[in-house]
Amino acid sequence: MEIDHIVWDWNGTLFDDGDALVLATIDALAAIGIAGVTRERYQTCFTRPITDFYDLLAGRTLTPAEQTLLDEHFQHSYARHLAAARVHSDAVDALTAWRATGRTQSLLSMYPHEQLVALPQLRAIAHFFTRVDGMSVDESPRKQPHLRRHLAALGTRRVLVVGDSDDDVAAAHACGVRCVLYHPRERALLSQARVSALAVPVARDLSAAVLLASDDYAVNPT
Repeated sequence: MEIDHIVWDWNGTLFDDGDALVLATIDALAAIGIAGVTRERYQTCFTRPITDFYDLLAGRTLTPAEQTLLDEHFQHSYARHLAAARVHSDAVDALTAWRATGRTQSLLSMYPHEQLVALPQLRAIAHFFTRVDGMSVDESPRKQPHLRRHLAALGTRRVLVVGDSDDDVAAAHACGVRCVLYHPRERALLSQARVSALAVPVARDLSAAVLLASDDYAVNPT
């Protein structure tokens, strides 16, 4: 069954904000007295929901008040780093290549919807997508129900998800669609060991993800 639609993840996939995410997380934890978080530890621990991720980085179960404070510090720090972030260098080439096949693509993000659509980095490439969905305030912090609603709105099942986290992989499999994991090696948000354990096709750049979407391996991986 040929893939006719790609659902792209935003943060860490099309949007090269990995440094901003890591630095903002380190800043937030340091602000509540938790030091020593590194990019390597981030890659080893990264998971969703984010509250579970913070617990892993802290090495203990954080209180609700600490989680709220962490989120506030993270949002403030991330906003400072955000202006320097750009879409990945090959994002436009990848989106253009897929559009040239006559097939469609959309964007699904766990970033708050109103903030997402206001980003100048997204507005510059929004014309590629038939649909853009960010998170609303009442949605689950996990991607699976978010993806399910997105797929229902699209009305197609011949879909490939391209994302950079195990949450993307789990959501795709739960929804009965394929997934390619985007993993730019040392700059990724997941460690290589965790990627190897997922047993899904891996793309080291976005153009490679498009090639996999057009290849039988992405549809029927061995």
